Amino acid sequence: MKSGASMLKSGFHMHLMVKRLKGKKTNMFGKKEYVRRVSNRPNEANIYLDPTLAFCNWSEVQKTRRDMLRAYTFPRAFSARYNDLNQIIGEEMDFMINHLDSLSNTNVHAKPLILHSCANVFITYLCSKNFHLEHDGFRHMVANFDKVFFEVNQGYAADFLPFLMPLHHRNMARMAHWSHEIRRFVIKNIISDRVNAWNGVVPEKDYADCLINHVKSGSEPEMSWNTALFVMEDIIGGHSAIGNLLVKVLGFIVTRPDVQKVAQEEIDSLGIAGNFVGLENRTSLPYVEAIILETIRLIASPIVPHVANQDSSIAGYRIKKDTFIFLNNYELNMSTDLWTSPEKFMPDRFVQNGRLLKPEHFLPFGGGRRSCMGYKLVQYLSFAVLATLLKNFTITPVKNEDYTIPIGNLALPEMTFKFRFIRRLDEVCLTFVSNESFTDITRWLSGGQKNV
Repeated sequence: MKSGASMLKSGFHMHLMVKRLKGKKTNMFGKKEYVRRVSNRPNEANIYLDPTLAFCNWSEVQKTRRDMLRAYTFPRAFSARYNDLNQIIGEEMDFMINHLDSLSNTNVHAKPLILHSCANVFITYLCSKNFHLEHDGFRHMVANFDKVFFEVNQGYAADFLPFLMPLHHRNMARMAHWSHEIRRFVIKNIISDRVNAWNGVVPEKDYADCLINHVKSGSEPEMSWNTALFVMEDIIGGHSAIGNLLVKVLGFIVTRPDVQKVAQEEIDSLGIAGNFVGLENRTSLPYVEAIILETIRLIASPIVPHVANQDSSIAGYRIKKDTFIFLNNYELNMSTDLWTSPEKFMPDRFVQNGRLLKPEHFLPFGGGRRSCMGYKLVQYLSFAVLATLLKNFTITPVKNEDYTIPIGNLALPEMTFKFRFIRRLDEVCLTFVSNESFTDITRWLSGGQKNV
């Protein structure tokens, strides 16, 4: 052990495991020279990963793909694109609230509904398409994305011992089948009409236009249709991560009514009209955001490793080309040296003096130029969904339901956790009835002077 890092050897490969970031974050993610040297990804199984955003090595094509996507995944606050995203989320949340109203006081499997809403936001924002909850093809696509997401989040020995890959032939075949079905839906329902209608560079109203213009016009660096579709599917598939995260958030707070109450009081203090809590309220609702951050901290899902593409050094170690570099995210998130009572769900640890505060050692989305391209969308959408749900409902547990949250893995099985969504208006009325006489209630309803 040295400077919070360890060198390990697995088979033919060297691995640098970073367990502490005190004084190292800037060195790891801030210096361009370091970032340039460790921007590749591991590929123990020798799978063709070049088309993917998250798992490919660094290249000019990768840089171009990220630059094209950045304008959509990192919209500037209160820009036209940011406002479009906010409006799209609001429209989808209106549907979700109305749908949950129809299921009031029943046991609800929330995951399919949340995944549908997250997917619709992504598709509408990036591709200007929208699908109803009853659209079979869209539901099938969302389910396939979720199955792929669940599978790739499982930890297998074959991830680092590729000679075991033949044992996973069936899993790989299933994922290939799900991926092909996703591709067919995207081509048929989202891309094909616009590609066929293209007869010259068009004004780019969404990310789909951006990709189509680049490929059809032959812009440099050259990008194939296969690569463009991979990028589109990669970013659309980000809805699965947000949906699974939100279900885990609900799993934490459903057994903690005190946490819900603090968040609801914070939301109520703003006097927001209507059902939707928009992105413009984020800075005024630090506790709501802290609930999401605390969930991410406790989940402690692994961060995709980096691979050195040339000789370098870090934390006092000389690292050779092709060395794997891991951040021990579990240690960073659960160390008693870094956190007070790290095993407890305490959102207020992220709030100081009424403001959101994230410590330097908290890196839920990685860092450097290989950080998650969709992390802003994660923050925006998870905030809006959670805040809107808590503004309108109190979420209560279902009898005999086990709300144990698995850690070290963001994915959840398809049918996970039932909840009851109790309209807060109903709660207010029940409280009112318990505290007021029938005469006072009648006077208030008829416009009398009773002060309530």
